Amino acid sequence: MVAKDEISRLPDEFLGRILSFLSTKEAASTSVLSKRWRNVFVLVSNIDIDDRQSVRKTTRRNRSDTPKNFMAFVDRLLNLQGDSSIKKLTLKSHVGVRGGTDSTRIRSWILNVLERGVVDLDLFISSKGKSSPVPSLIFKCKTLVKLRLARGFTIKLPPDVSLPMLSKLYLDSVDFDGDGDNVVGTLLSRCPVLEELVVEEQRRVKWNGSVYSPSLKRLHIRSDHSLTTRLNLRMDEIRMQGVRHGSVGFIPANIINLINGIKNVRVLHLSSGTLELLYFSCQEMPLFDSLVSLSIGSDKEKGWQMLPLLIKSSPNLETLIFMGLDHYITNKCGDVCVCYDSEESITSCLSSSQVKVLEILSYRGTTRELNQMKHFLEKLPCLELVKICVVNNCSNVQVNMEMRNLMMLPRASSKCKIQVMFLTKHNQVM
Repeated sequence: MVAKDEISRLPDEFLGRILSFLSTKEAASTSVLSKRWRNVFVLVSNIDIDDRQSVRKTTRRNRSDTPKNFMAFVDRLLNLQGDSSIKKLTLKSHVGVRGGTDSTRIRSWILNVLERGVVDLDLFISSKGKSSPVPSLIFKCKTLVKLRLARGFTIKLPPDVSLPMLSKLYLDSVDFDGDGDNVVGTLLSRCPVLEELVVEEQRRVKWNGSVYSPSLKRLHIRSDHSLTTRLNLRMDEIRMQGVRHGSVGFIPANIINLINGIKNVRVLHLSSGTLELLYFSCQEMPLFDSLVSLSIGSDKEKGWQMLPLLIKSSPNLETLIFMGLDHYITNKCGDVCVCYDSEESITSCLSSSQVKVLEILSYRGTTRELNQMKHFLEKLPCLELVKICVVNNCSNVQVNMEMRNLMMLPRASSKCKIQVMFLTKHNQVM
């Protein structure tokens, strides 16, 4: 009885899908079986290229042959597929090392799949060369839905960045050519449907990046060293007003995962909007054991309700910075400010704080601000230095009076010194 060849009866498209689950090398080997299988390989939509075997096998004797053979194999593979469509390219490569792949070859392979409408591009490129092995055309691809860039190479964005379909972006230990904040901001602004952003940094280098995306749903940041984190969360102002006045319930947003993700930072900057949003969306706060410096934004429309819990959750906080003392007046600020008006004797969160340095910016010398400063100085027992930057639009007599008022304030700490700087309307320090 002759066995039936059931596989050969399957449609080419189905066979191509099956080959996509094999390694690229195994799938390519089927093309020598017959002309039909050569045509089937053209339908393989997932390609996985990895030169690690080439690097491992390279010795002094074959240091030129092994990488050449690998690159020739990839060239033949891509030529065999012609201009057929492709869904995913995974490329793991080493540039500038013995047995590694030539950077110009890598660029040509990436350009090949970009022209064929690649949807998912996963690049893990360890580069020791000065030139980037990644072509800038990646950032103008109209078909990319998922992009992963790793690691150790520099990204140079073209001026006309456009990734209209990108929903997932992974950045793993990569650098940016230019101002990091501006580059990252430009990149994200040109990804209108981005839903997930993953940033990983496994080197001990300083990486600056601003994350702002109205469409973003998931943010993951991982670093093997301490971070300085700035949070500026925003919400529609009309709805926020309803939340403040009780006409709208709590915000249906789970920010606690984001806060848990940054609980090990050493330096944290919170905008006034973020501080208020935390109050209306988080019922608890993790312990910020590593936090030593905290700065708070200032806005007369935004409250400090979350500040007492945040200070209590930061047992090692040493520097507290206010970008201004203006904030929304409410009886829910607790004991951290002069909004709290009660004859009850309570233990202030400030009294148990280890803050040694207090910085106040944009101080205008109003009666309310002076009372707030008095509250800080009377409640913070470990203060050693208070820096106050006064916005000076007054005469010399008024300036001297403001200085005298500040210097005469009572202090809980005998070590506390006050430094006052006056900023003119031309932003010059006096």
